[in-house]
Amino acid sequence: MSLITTRSRYGLRLLVELAERGMAQAIDLGSVARRQDIPELYLSKLATPLKAAGILRSERGAKGGYRLARRPEDITVLDVVEALEGRSSLLECTGEPGACVRSGECKTLPIWSGLDKVIQDYLRGISLADAAGAAIDYTI
Repeated sequence: MSLITTRSRYGLRLLVELAERGMAQAIDLGSVARRQDIPELYLSKLATPLKAAGILRSERGAKGGYRLARRPEDITVLDVVEALEGRSSLLECTGEPGACVRSGECKTLPIWSGLDKVIQDYLRGISLADAAGAAIDYTI
């Protein structure tokens, strides 16, 4: 059973690499794809929701490519997962208790809600800077 999809795994790898490389210049997806062994087309599909979430920004032109839209310290792994997965809870009933007619009497809902909270707190506590282990000065 996999709770985190390839979208989040690959998206995080893309963003960690951008965090490691700094913000001095935009980086093309082709070079990231080669280094990370991820299809470039797949990375380009991940860039769209990451841009919409304000995590990435793109630049056109000969020296164009992608860079982080915010400092790596200000982007959490939870931000990335939510941008790419479109959800932040394991089960529909933990994210929206009204979605289940049994939520008012469900004895297991607190178990799943507690697990959701632990996962979200954990992912919220890790920034891209933490994930990259970067000691680079990031100025936007």
